[in-house]
Amino acid sequence: LRYEEILNGERPMVLGDAEELRAVMANLLDNAIKYSFQDVKVRVEVSATDDSHVLVKVHDSGLGIPGDQLKRVFKRFYRVPGRDLARVKGTGLGLFIVRSVIKKHGGRVLAESAGEGQGSTFTVQLPTN
Repeated sequence: LRYEEILNGERPMVLGDAEELRAVMANLLDNAIKYSFQDVKVRVEVSATDDSHVLVKVHDSGLGIPGDQLKRVFKRFYRVPGRDLARVKGTGLGLFIVRSVIKKHGGRVLAESAGEGQGSTFTVQLPTN
């Protein structure tokens, strides 16, 4: 893993439950790895958008998500259909938990992808309180 600080020397702080926020990051990183091809490439960016929010972006170069599925991936027990799900273990709860925790902390989460085979980006926005 390579760590790169993209914060202009500042360390924005987010107040919240450390275990829950750790679970969010673990889920996002686990998915980025699970849904990647053999050559796993995951990048995490952290930035302060202004004095009141922090963004954490998890980019992967994996399977990607069809546009019509981007909002559905956060639903409980939902898994994108048509994938080789036997290869990828999961319950369809990870992103539901991510969304629930981030919402509880006053933030939001967004999924982006240019489509199948184009990778995905999950962006978490949290208030800095």
